[in-house]
Amino acid sequence: MTSSALEALLARVTDSALLDDPTAENGLVYGRANIDAAGTVVNVNIDPELEDRDDEDVDHDELIAALSRILGIAESRWRAIVDEVASDIEDAVGDEPVAEQIDIRDDLEAASVVVFADAVLLAFDAPKQFPDSRILVQLDEDLEIDGVEMRDRDDIETVEFDTLDELLDHISGPEED
Repeated sequence: MTSSALEALLARVTDSALLDDPTAENGLVYGRANIDAAGTVVNVNIDPELEDRDDEDVDHDELIAALSRILGIAESRWRAIVDEVASDIEDAVGDEPVAEQIDIRDDLEAASVVVFADAVLLAFDAPKQFPDSRILVQLDEDLEIDGVEMRDRDDIETVEFDTLDELLDHISGPEED
């Protein structure tokens, strides 16, 4: 059963035509959409965080705006994100072996997007260099990178969080002293 806020969000997303065949269930609105700047179609989840707020506190305009921002991202900004992610990965990997020696920028493929009112999570695949991993990138409201993490696909587990802050803390990793 879906809440009235989720149904209202689904109606807004449907009216916006930003997602193909949007559906609402399990507290999310989801569908597929094209990110022109990336030249790819991705799975998109919109999370109104209903577990953290009352139905009337869900800001549909804010969620639609966040969705529109990431789907309509300028190509120059997209390239800057890819460059920064690639640099972070190159710094982290160093001399460790990769499956295939190519520029990571050419290997990164956007796979999915999760939209929150104040953050966006991107998931990238790098099938040639890191076929067993997924790269998670957290963006803030201005589409600036807040964190990059690489996860083994074998180690992917379902984890539930009570708040967006807990999710973002988990993705960001422990704070450094």
